[in-house]
Amino acid sequence: MYKKIKISFINAGSITIDEGEWDDYEIFNGFVVIKKNEAWIAMYNMKEIFSVVLEK
Repeated sequence: MYKKIKISFINAGSITIDEGEWDDYEIFNGFVVIKKNEAWIAMYNMKEIFSVVLEK
């Protein structure tokens, strides 16, 4: 359904994870976890995140 995840950080900067690089995400124990084929490929501390945007 969504093609990109854009995570912006409090202290500036952002990261975009494009379609094909991920297939799921979750909030786990204070972290945003990005997954691909059930494997965790990235995790970001929510204390450092300003926003998480899912783009179509």
